[in-house]
Amino acid sequence: MKQFLSKKFDSPLFDTKQIFSMLTPLIMDSFFVCAIGILTTAMISSSSQESVSAVSLVSPLYMMIYAVYNAISAGGTVVVAQFKGKGDVEKMKRAAGQLMVATPLSALIACVILVVFADPLVHTLFGGVGEAVLAKAEQYLIGIAISMVFLAVYMSGFAVFRGLGETKLCLRLTVIINLLHFVASFVFINLMQLDIMGSALALNLARFVGGAAAIWMLLSPKSILRVEKRHILPLDKKILKEIFRIGIPYGMEQLFMNGGAMIVQIYIAQLGAVSVAANAVANSTFSLFYAAPGAVATLAVTVIGQCIGSGDKALARRYGKSMIWLCTALTVVSLAVGLPLMPLILKMYQAPDNTVSVIYSVLAIAAVCMPFFWPVSNILPAVMRSAGDASYASYFSLVTMWAVRVALGYVLAVWLELGIQGVWIGMCMEWAVKTLAFWRRFKGDKWLSHKQEI
Repeated sequence: MKQFLSKKFDSPLFDTKQIFSMLTPLIMDSFFVCAIGILTTAMISSSSQESVSAVSLVSPLYMMIYAVYNAISAGGTVVVAQFKGKGDVEKMKRAAGQLMVATPLSALIACVILVVFADPLVHTLFGGVGEAVLAKAEQYLIGIAISMVFLAVYMSGFAVFRGLGETKLCLRLTVIINLLHFVASFVFINLMQLDIMGSALALNLARFVGGAAAIWMLLSPKSILRVEKRHILPLDKKILKEIFRIGIPYGMEQLFMNGGAMIVQIYIAQLGAVSVAANAVANSTFSLFYAAPGAVATLAVTVIGQCIGSGDKALARRYGKSMIWLCTALTVVSLAVGLPLMPLILKMYQAPDNTVSVIYSVLAIAAVCMPFFWPVSNILPAVMRSAGDASYASYFSLVTMWAVRVALGYVLAVWLELGIQGVWIGMCMEWAVKTLAFWRRFKGDKWLSHKQEI
């Protein structure tokens, strides 16, 4: 086994120990976030099915906005990783400083828009559901919109440290934030009976603390990459341009993908309250299955970015293949461990029997398809963005999202009357199409032909 792993991961730039020392905190980070998310959703579900439905409806709209500043953060991770590969410490610091301005500013603009237009957005998009659900959806949307500013601050810190490969720091911050989120959710939702507003308050508190911690980690004299005022202002147009060059295509991809998810949520709402609640719980629990494999995509950004920064394109290709192998292995293990635990996990949601049966049916669909199509469809876009091939990755992700998941999902769910199961079949078919498209691109050389401008 040791010899096999060495063949897969050892290189002049990284060795097996370094790869797994970066990956392990990322996996722990993902599982911790998923676990806390499941517990928090279960708390909301215990308040009422209307509350969990409201969260489910609002999430795609929130994610559309989140996509914008998340893209800036993702572009920053790639740029920092490439500077790390070059060994340019000063430019790493400048990239970190630019992120500290650009990411929170974009989130602040988004926050104002969502707060001002919360009522018309919710009623226009989701008018088909009951007024009780709509009222809670509006409250939750305003709450999470405010929290986005704090989230953007600590995301900029995450982006820098992940680009450096310092995933243990990210894990520590994640543990602090999510434990605080869980405790605050318990107090506000279960003890103080604040329902969905309690969830929003807990989120704001946790993200505020996270933002403050991220600022301290970047500006502290003891920081591994101390950022000073000169690295923040004046703005560095060349570095910002490179961050946006990589981040904007990804941001547009995420924006339209979440727009597609919102369209899916709209026609799920037409299927009835059982379908809305079942989809919300299924998405929450399914996150356990991709927590570990999804961490590989984050690792790929760091590894491939540093390979590109060092000028070793052959090594970038080799690690791209290794990341696919690793993601596939972790997918199989996650399903093998997670599926037997589903009855126990679903009990926490206190969902009616008719909802639980629907949840099991859609999870079964996803579990069958995931090992074959999910790894390539999620790893290779991250690999290509890290090499500067962001436009292609975004283009094909958008095409498959709207042509397959949205359009085909609607045909299956509504026209052919397969219900929520049709939505999830459409999602699996999207994975399959993306797998074919991205593998074809990866086998060629175009994704490695992009020149760095900084």
